[in-house]
Amino acid sequence: MAATTVALTTLGTALAFAETPQYCDHEVCLKDGTRFGAPADAFPAQSQHGAVSATQLVNDCAQAQMNTLSDVSCGFYPYQDPQTVGYGQWTALTSDYANCSGGNDANNVNWASSTTYTTTNSVQVSASLKVGIDKLIETTISTSYSYTWGTAQGTTQQFSAFVPQGYKAHLQHRYQQQQVAGVMWINYGKTGDKSGQGYGHHYYAITDFISTSPVKKDDGLVDDEVSLSPLTAVTPDECSA
Repeated sequence: MAATTVALTTLGTALAFAETPQYCDHEVCLKDGTRFGAPADAFPAQSQHGAVSATQLVNDCAQAQMNTLSDVSCGFYPYQDPQTVGYGQWTALTSDYANCSGGNDANNVNWASSTTYTTTNSVQVSASLKVGIDKLIETTISTSYSYTWGTAQGTTQQFSAFVPQGYKAHLQHRYQQQQVAGVMWINYGKTGDKSGQGYGHHYYAITDFISTSPVKKDDGLVDDEVSLSPLTAVTPDECSA
């Protein structure tokens, strides 16, 4: 569906923006049967009259959830239960340690802490506004399903590894993730061409919006893993200092 057809153009202004869209098979619809929604990449990169960018839609929704934007409402309808998707990609915990001189204990790479894991969303917003989207997803999931969603601490407390002479490596970690996909809708009370307004229309919806969260165990912690990254040979320059 083209981005310019996502919004509704034939409804009366006085009643249209007061109606909460309903879930209709991976889209949303109104009582008169009108259906709408499009994936994020179908929206324009920049907001313009007749169509709002996906980024602004999510930003405005976040602000509405945080009660910092009036005359805007939004919601999220999951397509199905959240799905566990296994461990995510390895990410670095420490910088590379280059073992240029050999030795034993002095060349261990150590980690003695836990990590805070947060949610991610398929349409990114700033850290300050992400709180609003997380609130929306968490509320939806906790209301509809027996899943816990959102930020959590990892279980790892201590890890050390030895890097052989002539090699470098760093500690890395990954954690179990769960995802939910659905349609996010937004309803503007005003249709002006400004942030917080609908750029000509009241209704928009982003289909296939995906949120990813760490999987929390019964104790509220995340099952994460720490390991030494693959060894890489050091270069003469790295050991010349």
